[in-house]
Amino acid sequence: MTASGFYIGKYKITGGVLAPMAGYTDVAFRELCRELGAGLTPTEMVSVRGLVHGNAATVELMRVSDLETPSCVQLFGSDPRDFARAAKILACDIIDVNMGCPMPKIVKNGDGSALLKNAKLAGEIVRAIKDSTDKPVTVKTRLGYGMGEDTAAELVHSVAQAGAAAVAVHGRYAEQRYSGNADYTQIAKIAQSTDIPVIVNGDLTDCADKPLFAGVMIGRAALANPAVFSDGRVEPFDIARRHLQKLERYFDGRYTVIQARKFFVHYFKGVRGGKAIRDEVNRAVAPSEVYRTLDKAERGVL
Repeated sequence: MTASGFYIGKYKITGGVLAPMAGYTDVAFRELCRELGAGLTPTEMVSVRGLVHGNAATVELMRVSDLETPSCVQLFGSDPRDFARAAKILACDIIDVNMGCPMPKIVKNGDGSALLKNAKLAGEIVRAIKDSTDKPVTVKTRLGYGMGEDTAAELVHSVAQAGAAAVAVHGRYAEQRYSGNADYTQIAKIAQSTDIPVIVNGDLTDCADKPLFAGVMIGRAALANPAVFSDGRVEPFDIARRHLQKLERYFDGRYTVIQARKFFVHYFKGVRGGKAIRDEVNRAVAPSEVYRTLDKAERGVL
C-alpha cells in the first residue's frame, strides 16, 4: 500500500481496510476501527437473497455508522438477478461481493469461494450490479478453490472486464480455510496482471507500505488491536470500555454482553488476570456487570 492511498471509484481510501468477519464486524466494531484509522470498513456478509426479500436480520447487518464514509456493504450470493435487485435498494456508497468465503454452508449453494470455479458467472454478477447502479463494485476472493488451482487471475480478469473497481485477494486457497500461511507472491502476480487496484489480505499485522499492492486488508489482527490501522497499540481496559459503550449505543444488553465475551478473549489475551476477567464476563448477564468486572480487575480485587 502506498502512503497516498488508492481509489475505489470516486472514493479515496487512505487507510487500511477492515476485513469483513461474520459475528465480529458489526457497526459498533467498525465504528471503533474507523476512529482508530481504518480507511474502509465493509459490513459482515449480507445474503443478497435475504436482502431482496426484506429479511429483518439482513437489514440489521447493513446498519452503518455516520463515521463510515464511504460506507461499504458486502453481499454474497450467486444469482445475478438478485444482485441487480439488491443494487437498486442499497443505500451504501460501495458494494462489495464476497467470492472467497470458504465455509461449507456458503459454498454448497454456489456462493462465496464456489465462484472461483466459475469466472464467467463472477463477471455476470458484477455486470448485473453495474447495470443497476453507478456505485463502485469491489470483489473479495482467494487464490483458488483447491490447493494449486490458481483460478483467481481468471476471476479477477472477468470481474475487471465487467466493471469492478478493485479486488481484495486473500492469499490462501478456499480448501485451506485459515491453515498454513498466506502467499503474497501469488497475490503479487495477480496484481501485475490487472489494471484495477488489488488489496492484499491474509495474516497481515500492520498497515506498513506494501508497494506491490494498492491497499492492505486486515482481519484477525484487528480483533485484539483495533488501532492496528494507525500502527498504534490499545490499552486493554480502555479499549474494552470504549467498545462496550459503542455496543450499548447500537444494541441491546444481551447482544452487548455476548460481543464482550467474544472480544475480551482477544483484548485480554496474555494480560495478567485476563482469565479471571473472561470467566467473570462469561457469567455476566448485563453490561453493568461487565463494567464492574473491569473496575474490579483494574483495582486488583477480582
